Formats: sequence, structure tokens, C-alpha cells
Amino acid sequence: MSSILFINAKVWQPDGKFTESFGVNNGHFDFSGSNSEAYTLRDNYTEIKDLKGKLVLPGLIDGHLHLVNGALMMKRLDCSKINSVSELKAAIRNYVKTDKVNWVIGGNLDLKRIFAGHSKQDGNLIDEIYSELPLYITNYDYHSAICNTKALALAGIDHTTDNFQKEEVEISEMGGLTGFISESVMNKVYDVIPSPSLDEKVNAVCDCIKMLHSFGITSVSDITLPEDAEVYIELWKRDKLKLRINSYIPFTEFENLQNYNDKTSFISRDYFTINGFKAFWDGALGSETALFSENYSGSSSNGFKTEIVKSGRIYELAKRIDAARMQMIIHAIGDKAVNEVIELYAGLPNTKKLRHRIEHAQHIQPEDYDKFGKYGIIASVQPLHLKYDAHIVFEKLPAKLTWNTHNYVHIIPFGGTLNFGTDFPIVEADPFENIRLAVTRHTNHGEFTPEHKIPLHECLKAYTINNAFSNHNEGAIGSITKGKVADFVVMDNEILEFEEEKISNAKVLNTYLKGESVYSAV
Repeated sequence: MSSILFINAKVWQPDGKFTESFGVNNGHFDFSGSNSEAYTLRDNYTEIKDLKGKLVLPGLIDGHLHLVNGALMMKRLDCSKINSVSELKAAIRNYVKTDKVNWVIGGNLDLKRIFAGHSKQDGNLIDEIYSELPLYITNYDYHSAICNTKALALAGIDHTTDNFQKEEVEISEMGGLTGFISESVMNKVYDVIPSPSLDEKVNAVCDCIKMLHSFGITSVSDITLPEDAEVYIELWKRDKLKLRINSYIPFTEFENLQNYNDKTSFISRDYFTINGFKAFWDGALGSETALFSENYSGSSSNGFKTEIVKSGRIYELAKRIDAARMQMIIHAIGDKAVNEVIELYAGLPNTKKLRHRIEHAQHIQPEDYDKFGKYGIIASVQPLHLKYDAHIVFEKLPAKLTWNTHNYVHIIPFGGTLNFGTDFPIVEADPFENIRLAVTRHTNHGEFTPEHKIPLHECLKAYTINNAFSNHNEGAIGSITKGKVADFVVMDNEILEFEEEKISNAKVLNTYLKGESVYSAV
């Protein structure tokens, strides 16, 4: 492995300062400092690269995504640009025409907008759109979906099924299923969809990793399903695991942790580590299943608690996970859900040491701001969700709650830590659009609650050193510091000098993983 001295750079540091040069030797940074210091060290390197003033960032870390599912969704029907039922019909026709498929599988459809005011008088409404093959298309938040009769029948779901919560399946006035489902019922349908082959999964993830490299992403926190482990094992065997994966498996897999560790033990811990366990406390705003302190507008419901919460099992598992010195990350979107997860973590002895996280934390009661720093709870957030939430929050929530939407910036003065992710494939994996929305709070519907803007420097920390900290990796990655692994990004343009609205125009020139180039724009 060659040793390279990079000079004449603008190297961002988490303390807000900049250095000018850095050295890479054996996959690690062995120097970071001024050009004059670099000059005295030039004979220690086999190559010198002049970066001509380019901005250099640590390798970016996506703090929350679904890698295998996201990779597969890149190959499926993307409904993000569909605005009507007729457009949906046309997209499905094209999809089944161009791909040899046994199911119609898609995502990112705005169900509430496309099917606003739909009738509940008749049978399955989705059959009228497409009925030839089983169909399963998720809402943009992945907490609700539409299915035709064929899909529901294969999953064994009908109006007599009683092992789900009543709000998870919409029933017509005639007593049949309309085709609209949510939360745990979605899992029943998903479970009967034919699984792609291992080769198909591996190839899809390889393509996805290349896409992430083009954004400067070198590490991720992955929401790992049990069946995903075989994909990472195979990628490692084929020398194609070119991404650092901090894996979080379901709470319900706690008893099986040793099996996972045994299966993946030959993978370098630099590239795959099971960091902890993930659970859901509530649902999502768009599907009206996020749990709030007040009812949704025009509704008698304030949201939904998952079965693991309602049964009390999450409390028992949380105690065992904490006692095992493993990290936990819990999905909570509504302000009541966030408050209840905070109370759970506050009662555990190792929260601050283990850095337990709340995933999304999209609505925080102001009286809870200080508790993130007090208990050492990390807010793992995704400003990209503002694209939808900044608009629909006015339809969904009473005025009293709208101000608290994506208000997590206010935990920072109390010592709270923010880390950024995207929740890909629920939204795109673009870190620069994520940062733009955090900095400007500008969506297609105008500026939204500007008092919750996050400064650019804090956003860069949330994508680098804070994410490293949230994964217990701050000693190895997250900054361009002597001794750390040489994951870094050379930017093609100067994000720090952009007008705020143009931050999303930032382009990556080169991405390096352990000192080796894994992406080049030229």
C-alpha cells in the first residue's frame, strides 16, 4: 500500500478549524497539519498530491438506512413522482412490461394524496388499478401500503383475520378489505413476497454501495433484518464489502446474538459489527400511526403503539439488552412516543455509557430537550423527512403540535448529540440535500419553522464525528486525525461557501476508504 502526502487542501475539522495537509500511510492518517509541516515530512511518502485548495471532509456516515432493502428498492417500482391514480396505472403497466416480475412491488407512493377521499363502500379498490399479479406498494413512509386481493390472499389476510390491531387494516362498509393496510400487517404481506436470490441481493447492494460512495459515504448504521446477514457474509467473501456497516438487528433477535456473531466472525470488525438492537415504539406521521400527546386533526386517535410496546415486552428486553452492555435504538416519531422512550432510557443504568438512541425523534416536547444531554441519549435524525412532513403536518396535527416538528436542534445547547441519517430508501441517500433542508428549512411549500434551523458546521459534525460517536467508533473514524482510518472525501466544489439554498449542488470529486480510492468523478 502506497503512502501519500496530500497538500494544499482545506481540511475541515470538527472543532471548526482547518488544516492544510495530511498524510496517509498503511490505510491510516499519520499526519494532519500545515503545509509547512508537510514540507518537512515529504520524504516519508512515496507520492505527493496537490489538492489545489479543495475542501476535504472525513468520510461521511449515514446514521440510519436500510441497505439491503434500499438496494432492492432501487430495482423496483419508484412511485415518488406519481401524482394520480391514472399515472399509477400507467407506471404499473410499464413496470410489468419491461421487467419479468411475478409481483408488482413498489414504494414511495403518497397514499393519502393519491387516494384522498376514496370510497369505503365497495370491495378492494386496488383491484381496479391492477389485478393480474399480486401488488404491494408502500406509502412514502413505509408504514402503510396498498395491496390487491391476490396479495392479501397469498398472505392469508381477510376480513376475519383477528391477529392484528383494528387500525392496521381498512375495512369497507360491506365488511371486506379495501386494500389499505399498515404497520404489522405489512410484514405479513412482505413475508410472502418471493425473496430475490442471494446473487441478486449481492449485486443490488454492490450497486447501492457505489451510489453511496458517489455521495462520499464510507460508513452506515444499517437497520439489518435477519436475512440480510447472509448478504454481508457473501459480500465479504467476494471482497466487495467496501462500506463500514454498523448493524442493528431487531430486539426480538436478542437471544440469537451469539448465532449472528458466530456466522459473521470472519468478517473484519472494521467492516461489519453488530452494534445493538432496534425496535419500533410507534408508527409514522403520514400514516397517522405516530404517537402524539393529542389526537390527530379530525380524528379520535392520537396514534399507535406497536405490539412489543403494548405487551410490555419491550421493557423486559430493554433491561436485558442494557445489562448485556449492548446499545439499543428505538424508533419514536410522535412527541408522546419520544417522551416515553426517554423515560424508558432514563430508568436504565447504562444509558449514558451505551449511548442509547432515539431514531427519528421528529417531534420533541420542549420540556424534554434537556433530557437528551442529561441521560446521554442520542437523537438520530433525518431532516430529509421535512420534504413531506413540513406540508402534511398542517393537515395531520393540531396547531399546538406543528411547531414541534423536527425541532431537535434545541437539544444541542443542553449537551445533546445529533447524528444525521437519511432513512434510505424511504427518502434518497443524498447527504447534501439532507444538510440543505436542515440548514434552510426550505421545502417546495416554502420556509417551515425557521427557528429550528441547524448551522452548517453542526450538520457536518452530525454526518461525521457525531455519527462515529453514536456508533462507539469516534476513536477510529469521524475526523481527519493522526491514527484514525483514512476514510475521507475530496469535494469538487466548496460547500462551505455556497449560498445555503445551493448546498445540495455540492459534488464529490473523490471518495477514499482506508486510503484507497473507491469513487472518482473523473
